[in-house]
Amino acid sequence: MQLKKLCTGFLILISVSLFAETIPSSGNKVKRTNSIDSIQLSINYLKKYIQPNDSWQSENPEITRTVNSLIHFAEDEKIDSILVKLENFQKKEDFRYINRLPNLVSDSLQVHGYQGFQTILEKMKQLDRAIWNGVDMSTIPLSETLKARLNNKKQPIAAGDEKAILQLSGIVLPDSLRNVYANPDSLMKRPNDFNRIRNRDQLRTQILEEARIQYNKKIQKLNPDSAITAYRKYAVRVYSDSLQNQLRDSLKRQNQQILIQYNDSVVLSVNDSINHFVQTLQRFAQNDSISVCIYSLSGKPAQVNLQNNKRSINRLYIKNEQNDSLGIKLVNLDKHALRISIEDDVTFNRIAHKQRRDVVFEKFSPEQKLTKIQKRFDVFTPWDYGGFGTFGFSQTYLNNWKAGGKSAFSFLMVLKGYANYSSDSKLKWENSAELRNGWIRQGGDINQTQKNDDKLELISRLGLIAFNNWYYSTEIDFQTQFFNGYNYPDKSRLISAYLSPAKTLFKLGLDYKPNKRFSLFLSPFTLKTVYVRDTAQIDQTKYGIAANSRSFWEPGLNADIKFRIEFNPQISYETKYKMFINYKEPFRKFDINWENTLVAQLTDRINMTFMLNLLYDDNVTFPTGKVDISGVEIFKPKLQTREFTTIGFSYKINRHSYSRKKVD
Repeated sequence: MQLKKLCTGFLILISVSLFAETIPSSGNKVKRTNSIDSIQLSINYLKKYIQPNDSWQSENPEITRTVNSLIHFAEDEKIDSILVKLENFQKKEDFRYINRLPNLVSDSLQVHGYQGFQTILEKMKQLDRAIWNGVDMSTIPLSETLKARLNNKKQPIAAGDEKAILQLSGIVLPDSLRNVYANPDSLMKRPNDFNRIRNRDQLRTQILEEARIQYNKKIQKLNPDSAITAYRKYAVRVYSDSLQNQLRDSLKRQNQQILIQYNDSVVLSVNDSINHFVQTLQRFAQNDSISVCIYSLSGKPAQVNLQNNKRSINRLYIKNEQNDSLGIKLVNLDKHALRISIEDDVTFNRIAHKQRRDVVFEKFSPEQKLTKIQKRFDVFTPWDYGGFGTFGFSQTYLNNWKAGGKSAFSFLMVLKGYANYSSDSKLKWENSAELRNGWIRQGGDINQTQKNDDKLELISRLGLIAFNNWYYSTEIDFQTQFFNGYNYPDKSRLISAYLSPAKTLFKLGLDYKPNKRFSLFLSPFTLKTVYVRDTAQIDQTKYGIAANSRSFWEPGLNADIKFRIEFNPQISYETKYKMFINYKEPFRKFDINWENTLVAQLTDRINMTFMLNLLYDDNVTFPTGKVDISGVEIFKPKLQTREFTTIGFSYKINRHSYSRKKVD
């Protein structure tokens, strides 16, 4: 009889579930209310770029339609097929939602390095002036025609050469002026005769001089000197125009590359933002739920929310006419599936009266002073001291290392120490020091001893608990070296020394310490200073300092990451990553220092250390072997690389200071 009633109730439950009414759930409304701001923000941003406009165009119309469908779903459409398409698109490498051609960049003049038309025109004029000022006209070769004209050059008639004037100019004198002094002296009886002859002589001289001047002017026009000058000026003009065109084309190509790189970075950033907001809508769509209410015969409902990635269990009790109950479990599998099962160990028992004995057992309660032992003092360790030292042989590889040195067999000493203070996990004060010094011998010559490592770094960080594992922290990081550095084997040129340079970073930010192995320090308020003590022997401009100064400072963002892991008690690995981004030139000026250290403890006093250090500093420059248009050597920053392996003696120190405080 009971089994029959049980089956009947179960069939009724299945019938009710098949015809259950689907209504909106209050939980779903709460979900939408909590995420309405992010959803609306995603919709507005996607509409801004996905909608067709003059600047932003998509290379794939299908992804545009898919994202638009996602937007419509967020406004009220279904999403299942859209999510599948989006997941397939996002699995492809280097896919983009939208793209923009570089020539559509509207703010090209604001792009760093881009040169406008006026700048290009001014550089062309400067090049033209430099060519005209530096050219030697006499060195320009002449054409064969000009050379022939130069050989047949006619000479001008000298003043007073009457014979040459009469022969070359083609003038014919009248008879009265040919023989001015032909009259015998006997005929000059009166003074008028002498005056008449003198006037005729002056007229003759005037006519001949005018003929000479006209002849000289005529041959001057035929003189090849002016043609030679014009020819050479034309040759210089053609040469200058050719170089100006080459310069203009080169600057245009450079502008095009700068625009392409700038546009690619902007397009990548916009696509990353689009992808972020698309994923926000995807998560919103995937977490959308359908509320189903199942009613028993007694009218009591059981509400089940069908939702992906979240399993929920609800119970429903069905009763028969005798008021016997049967427990049913409703399990949400996903957005479209529901599992119904009967609870285990279900039995039906009729209510019956049982015998009862009215006996009350008193509970034993001992005295209060015996239930708790009070502590009078707590022992804690506020200070933690430690250190590490090793001395041994090292094989070193250096590439572009500014402090100087070469790859060779060397000795190396490394000393590290720390003193950390902690107060009830609310205040942390960490202090560390690192000293490295190494020397290398070139071959077997003892006079060729050189430095291959030199570092002094002091760090002090103070932190106050903020929330969870985050601390409000401030830090001072000081770095320099002890000994002089040269561009070996040339020891006459000093490139670094004690406090030359000296770099100091003042940091203020948040420090994340989930455990003793990992630390993330983000300091948006960082001041970096670089100081060179001896500017007489060391060129401070190679460290980014002005020629008339000993130091400079710059604000920026600093990020420090430290991670240490012990694979076993004998092998450990530690990495330190430091990055500084200059606020003045955030897309061009930045510093990176990445240290990787692997230590293998071979015995109690002997270990092997492998270290790889990568360093990049925009303020530290190296010669490139090239010169600019004015003949000045070009210096550029480079990636500095250092690697060494050391096997030697080691010693560790790890101590604690114990204190006690009275318990209130």
